[in-house]
Amino acid sequence: MAQTTWTTEQGESLKPRSNRMQYVVGGVLILAALAFLIANAMSGNTQLYKTVDEFYAEQSRLVGRDLRVSGYVLGDSIQFVQIDATTSRLEFDIVDNINNPGRRLHIVAENEPMPDLLQHEAQALVEGSADANGVFHANAGGLFLKCPTRYEEAAPTG
Repeated sequence: MAQTTWTTEQGESLKPRSNRMQYVVGGVLILAALAFLIANAMSGNTQLYKTVDEFYAEQSRLVGRDLRVSGYVLGDSIQFVQIDATTSRLEFDIVDNINNPGRRLHIVAENEPMPDLLQHEAQALVEGSADANGVFHANAGGLFLKCPTRYEEAAPTG
């Protein structure tokens, strides 16, 4: 195949420009931006999901970290105090197994109303963080409950 060259009016020859370097630089920039976005999304917005026993197994690593803890509410531990019109304090304990309660995790929720579903054996999912004393402080709006008595199966008919 013949070499093609262009000439200007003054007789200078022009060779075709290679755009390969521009494509390489552009591709590297796109890959770097994509890697940055993935790393940023994975590190900042993750929230761990733990049971009570898993929390105590990794307590030193989890103190101060935003996470979710699930367990069953112990009814005798529920305490709700209305301090004034806008301030309240809700405290209760959760365990992994209601029939064989091992370690209890003490939950504190500030300025939350007393939930109707908060009762003995209710399944709780709490978002928040624990302090160095092992007390788990719930985030605002971070208390979710499922009452087992409200979701019983109906008896088969016929």
